[in-house]
Formats: sequence, structure tokens, C-alpha cells
Amino acid sequence: MLSVAIIGKPNVGKSTLFNRLVGRSHSIVSPIEGVTRDRIYGTVNWLENKFNLIDTGGFLPNSIDTINTHVREQANLALDESDLILFVVDGREGPTSPDKFLANELIKSGKNYLFLVNKVDDEVHDTATYEFYELGLNEHIAISAQNKRNIDILLDKIITFIPTNNKQEQSVNYIGIALIGIPNAGKSSIMNRLLKEDKSIVTDIAGTTRDSVDSYIKYYGKVFKLIDTAGLRKKTKIDSNIEFYSTVRTYRSIAQCQIAVVVIDASKGFNRQDRDIVRYVIDSGKGLILVINKWDLINKDTNTYEEFKKDIYDQFPSVEHYPTISISALHNLRVGNILKEADAINERITTKIKTSDLNKFLEFVQRKFQHPISGGKNIKFKYVSQLDTVPPLFAFFSNFPKLVNVQYKRYLENQLRENFDFDGVPIKITFKQK
Repeated sequence: MLSVAIIGKPNVGKSTLFNRLVGRSHSIVSPIEGVTRDRIYGTVNWLENKFNLIDTGGFLPNSIDTINTHVREQANLALDESDLILFVVDGREGPTSPDKFLANELIKSGKNYLFLVNKVDDEVHDTATYEFYELGLNEHIAISAQNKRNIDILLDKIITFIPTNNKQEQSVNYIGIALIGIPNAGKSSIMNRLLKEDKSIVTDIAGTTRDSVDSYIKYYGKVFKLIDTAGLRKKTKIDSNIEFYSTVRTYRSIAQCQIAVVVIDASKGFNRQDRDIVRYVIDSGKGLILVINKWDLINKDTNTYEEFKKDIYDQFPSVEHYPTISISALHNLRVGNILKEADAINERITTKIKTSDLNKFLEFVQRKFQHPISGGKNIKFKYVSQLDTVPPLFAFFSNFPKLVNVQYKRYLENQLRENFDFDGVPIKITFKQK
């Protein structure tokens, strides 16, 4: 997927532009310089074309301040790691020395870029942008991130940089599986066992894998694309620019896969980091398999495995709907079950249920348990249809869709899982006016 980074000096509107393109308030926006410290990333979908977007911190080339030096290093990495750069300047104040420094770095990098003069709210002020020609860059686009001016033109320009082979790869019939988890959980070892070769570097030093590595494997006539990713750390533990961009690439891998295999270190148990990763996968609409690696290190009795799973379910009850496999990559114990489970999940996540079957289901679940009266209104559901797959999306049509409560939505999801086989698959539900 195309990776696009926004760079520029502080207070030119990078975070406002990021929020405008992503379509929600994701970054902190403030008139105070240097608000963006941690890098922020999101996915943009424009005219059925997707790309990853990275918001970087303000660029101060001559600052000796430690934080600004760190931000500058990350901006440099953005130049290295991204396929396209959005270079943003402030159209209200004219070219500055940081702008000139960045422009020179951009030219030297040879990277594809779009030059954006922001805060140009109307055509009357377009003439003032001509002074930016002195930076020696390509034709600029005058925009206003705040007022949406020329944002559609910018998006049209961005998607022209998406390689045609990316679009062709989307049509290739393979099942994308991303191996994700905290550092040193054994993702690369699992990858090597599945491939029966040392494709990924394996050491006992946490964080060895810095980038995502793609490999293809056939399993009972089906092609799986395996993606070994860098370990995900807590934000407070991301103490280097390289680790930040490893995290960016990991989230990019999740966006591109159909099924995420979350690898848990059995010796460390299911912790908060694991829970956050699982939540991100489910929220992203991806199939999910929990793999408990290093099971050979655990002192076991008859109930050890069930107790381990119960501890996971106590922390995250929704995970009961997703398969759990205990393995030992070191001893090649049950590793092959991962592909078997992934194959089954792929069948479920791509299933399209007949509308007639869904409406029989709806009649049954309403007889079993009716929605309670809400706001003095008697809530009735007229019919249901499946709008999409990967993940399955169901629309329930009601007389008062806005009054449907969370408990009943959860009831409908559980009933869908009980009546149709959706083990390992996230379900999306929406309510619409009849």
C-alpha cells in the first residue's frame, strides 16, 4: 500500500490536513508549535483507492532542543520510508529558512512529492503563493485544510502515485496472514517453521525484525501470503525512530491482511499490550487467531490450558469468539494448525448469507427476545440483509434505529455467531431506518 508522509515546519497545519484526509479528528490540533510528538498514522480511502498516511512532527533544522532534534530525525526517516511526501508550508507568512532547508532535503532525496501551500482560503490569496517558487520545487497546490479547499484535487493527485502492480496484486487470489505481537514472542520462528526455511532472522534479542517480510506458501491448493512484522511495543517504549517506523509498517501489514495471527508469549501471559493489539485487529475488521507460543516453557497439569484461556477471556470476553492455539515453534508443536485454522476463517469471513435465511433468523431471534421499549417507543426490526464480507456487515432495518441499545446489538451479534459459523471473524452491525 502506498505510504504517504506529511512533513513541514511547526504550525503549518500538518495535523489539520491529516485529520481532513483521514476523515476524523485523529491528531491533536493546536496553534501551539510542536504539539505533534509521537507519529500518527491512518488509512485513507479515496475513490476505492487506499493509502497509508503518516503525520510527522514540526521540522526545526537548526534547533538543538532534544525533542526537536528527535522530531527532525523522524522527519528524515519519513523521507526514507515513505513513497510520497506531502510538503506543507504556511501560505500566510511566505517562505522561511526551515522551508528552504526542507525543500533542499526534498530535492536531494529524489522522492516523489506534492508541494502544498496551506491556509490559502480563497482564490483572492492565490497570487501571494507565487513567492514560494523561489524554493525551486514543482508546481504547488494552494489548499486550506481547515476549510476543505482543493482537498479533493489533492486526493486525486495522491492516488495517481499508487503503483499499478499494487492494484493488480489485489486481484491475485491469496489469503493474507499477518504475524503480529509484542517483540520476541516468536513470530519469526513461527514464520520459519511454516516455510520450512530460515526466511526471517531469528535471535533472542527483542526487536530484531525491523520491517515486514512477505512470503508465499501453498496449503492444500490455496496460496497464503505470510507477513512477518516487527514487534509492537507500548508507545512509551518506542524510544527510537526506527522502532516507530517499524510500528507504522506493522499497522500497514494489518491493513493489508485478511487474517491476523496474534502471537502471545506463554511465559509472559496475556497482558495489556496483547489486549490492545487484539482490540486493534478486531476493530480493523480482520479475522483473528490467538497463538500461544512457547507452550513448552509452561509447567502443565490437566487444566493448565483451560485456565490460561480463562484468564484471557476474563480480561477480554469478546476473544471467546476467536480460536486459540497453543504451540511451540521451537519444537514445531502444532504450528501447522495455524494454516488449517486460517483456511477455515477465510471461508467464514468471505461467506455471504442469503437474505431469506437472514430474515428467518431475524424472526426467530425476535420471538426469542424482543427489544425492550426505549424512549416510549416499541422497537421492531422489519428485515435484515448482509451488505458486505471481509468482515461480514449486516444491516438491520428498524422503525427506530437510533433507539436500539448496545445490549440488543450485542445480543444480535451473539445470535448471528450461534446460528451461522463466524468463529474467528469480527462482525459489523448497522441499524437503518426502514
